[in-house]
Amino acid sequence: MARVERDPERGRAVAAELKALGVKKRELIRAAEQGYITQLACKMPKCFCPEELGGASFFAQVTNDWSDWRSDWMPTLEHFPVYKKDGGKAAVDNAILAHRLCNRIDHSLRVGRSHEKDLERIRKAREEGIRLNNVLTGNTERGEIPTVVATVEATAEPAEERPRRDAEAAKLKPMNTKKAPEWKSLPDAEKAQYLLDHQTISDRTWTDEPRLEGEKRDAFIHRILGFPKTP
Repeated sequence: MARVERDPERGRAVAAELKALGVKKRELIRAAEQGYITQLACKMPKCFCPEELGGASFFAQVTNDWSDWRSDWMPTLEHFPVYKKDGGKAAVDNAILAHRLCNRIDHSLRVGRSHEKDLERIRKAREEGIRLNNVLTGNTERGEIPTVVATVEATAEPAEERPRRDAEAAKLKPMNTKKAPEWKSLPDAEKAQYLLDHQTISDRTWTDEPRLEGEKRDAFIHRILGFPKTP
């Protein structure tokens, strides 16, 4: 979780997106406006948001309904580089953007607290993401969701001993039992337009290429597919 270079211009764009999501936390908005947060993405050591929902770059609207699965993926402030338990304050230079659930699981891993229920919430969120993608692509068979196999190897380790574990927690792998949706075989121009019209289709659904830091969806699609054409 290296500190990024400050970039107020990009940060202000992120701040606007956070406000649109309903974020009220003043320190989080200020950290973005002052260029400490320059990307709308979860910056925890491990992001648990399923790729079927959009992964680290997906954030849900802020809500007080904790029973709603989307509340797990709301944007929150994580104290970094000095953790709250170590005396860190919620300040613009000690803040990173995180999903609510990723924030909670990371704390559980550091203090050795059980988080089995949270891993179950991740599994259900992945199933919901698969269902939504199936609905959008017309790839539904009686509304069924592909089987999801969960492989969990999450252990409580000190943060300094967790560089990048080979077996990271909550690696949930869907079984690919369905044929590729028809839109994937469209010509690049039509596929690009389809992706622009269906914002909830995650990047990993149609390409293995990652976005550049701060790259917007339309620019990403243009870079990979060459469409839509720029004026």
